[in-house]
Amino acid sequence: MTASTVVELLLAAPASAQTEMQWARRDGEGRILLAYEVPETSDQSVVLVCDTRSRRFTVSYIDGRDRTRDGTRAKVVFASEGGKLALPMRAQKQELDDTIILKAEPALSPEWVRILSGQTLRITLSDDTESIPLAGARKGVAALAAGCSREGAAAE
Repeated sequence: MTASTVVELLLAAPASAQTEMQWARRDGEGRILLAYEVPETSDQSVVLVCDTRSRRFTVSYIDGRDRTRDGTRAKVVFASEGGKLALPMRAQKQELDDTIILKAEPALSPEWVRILSGQTLRITLSDDTESIPLAGARKGVAALAAGCSREGAAAE
């Protein structure tokens, strides 16, 4: 291995670290979006959206393991140190890449905020659990709560 190859490998390390999933928040046009994703790609695991005008909260979970079929319903359990909620979700097949996305529109209750404020989000579908660190989600969760939670609505 040459010295230039070693330098290239060292320079490539930060780029590969950036391909790991992380929480990203985007605001605009009456919406707050918080997604667990690979930056600058369409690779996402969980997407939380608050429509601040209607105070509608949407939870999307991308089933990358082929456990559901288009149009079916599945119970997905969201849990952390802050609590646990079972959410009935409908599976929808995406036209472009055949990905199955499970969606639901629950109220953004105090229970949801506690779960999303824990250390690790555990999402269970068909007895298979995905663990997602919540450390990078705190500010986004606070924005979602301000825009869509029942408590936020009561404060107005």
